[in-house]
Amino acid sequence: MALGRKQATTIALEPKMNAALSRAARARGVSRSEFVRQQLALVLEQWMDHPKPRCAGILRRPLDEPNEEDQVFRELER
Repeated sequence: MALGRKQATTIALEPKMNAALSRAARARGVSRSEFVRQQLALVLEQWMDHPKPRCAGILRRPLDEPNEEDQVFRELER
């Protein structure tokens, strides 16, 4: 993809996250930038479909019970 209509942005990554990004992009066969764009598109799509509620609701799980997001961050900490 050419940078034509895109706007560049810069993010700072910790070394472990930087290495994980490289591995993930290589596994998908895309550049690091393309991998970030693809993943960001997924997150933003979910966010637009389900914006943060304006009031609190009932939790589906206890706060101390691990979830999928916890597992992802644990993987990054290795």
